Amino acid sequence: MHETYFDHCSPGLVVLGVVVLIVVLLVKAFSGHGGIATKQVDVGKYADTAATATLLVDGPTNIDQAHQQVKITVSQTSNEIDIIQGYEGTVTQTRTYPNNSVAFGVFLQALKLKNFAKGNDDKSLTDYRGYCPTGERYIYTFNDGQKDVFQYWSTSCNQGTFKGNALGVLALFQQQIPQTDFNKLTNPIPLGF
Repeated sequence: MHETYFDHCSPGLVVLGVVVLIVVLLVKAFSGHGGIATKQVDVGKYADTAATATLLVDGPTNIDQAHQQVKITVSQTSNEIDIIQGYEGTVTQTRTYPNNSVAFGVFLQALKLKNFAKGNDDKSLTDYRGYCPTGERYIYTFNDGQKDVFQYWSTSCNQGTFKGNALGVLALFQQQIPQTDFNKLTNPIPLGF
């Protein structure tokens, strides 16, 4: 009869090994590092709703008087761009353009294909302030009409919780504003577009 390794181990040691293995697997599963995919929101299904998709570009960390942000919000009824001054969020310029549910549906489908809803949901990483201080922070928000369904962020320094195609998403938002106005409004702002 062949003896195995386990024939020389005490039953308590084997049980302890199994318990440790189970704990390690549970920690990995709940921390998001265990390869278990989180279900992405299908933003393409929100074309006929009060949903909004928003991109906020937060400029370099500098003096309050020089700090600027650009916010683009797209819905089924309008596309809006806001130029924001300072850290307290004073809107200095706004332009709004009409939209419709068909155009919004195409936009949402394009966002879906660029993985707009893909990101790390780790609650300890929600605060993007202070990251990439000499570059830009990009904040991606999707609201279903009543609440934010998700908010992810990335930086021009390759940090953040957003796991989608950042350049593709930036281009899609930029293209929702007439280019003449977009260029005029954002020209003095170094925001990495």
